[in-house]
Amino acid sequence: MVPTDGRFLPYPDSPLNESNGKSDRRTNGRIFVLSFQSSTQRHMFWLQSKSQHPKGEPSYFSPLDLKRGEIVNRLLQGDEFNVQEELDSVPKDEGDKDGSHDDVVMEDADPEGHGEASASGGGDSSEQRGLSGGHG
Repeated sequence: MVPTDGRFLPYPDSPLNESNGKSDRRTNGRIFVLSFQSSTQRHMFWLQSKSQHPKGEPSYFSPLDLKRGEIVNRLLQGDEFNVQEELDSVPKDEGDKDGSHDDVVMEDADPEGHGEASASGGGDSSEQRGLSGGHG
């Protein structure tokens, strides 16, 4: 992939959504779209961690969710920066009780982050990092 070819944007803000006249449509989760200028290919990624919205709104992007998406998008543009410093710059969210910004470990993920997932969930470790890709 050539830098600047791909874009990684929250679904409601995606030009894909705006072009369909659905920019105000709510989704049932926090979704990012990876799209390419060089093709019509697009991939959708659903955030797997629980929404940090005080009332549990599933499509609510917390400041940390948005920062993670921004980081991925900047990396796709070829930017070089300190990812940890960017994450540390995010203000603590109301739903982040301990201020750690840590996601909850997924039930089927190996606690050490190594090896195979349990038989109950399957999948490889790339699918256990908080984003799960699907083709759209």
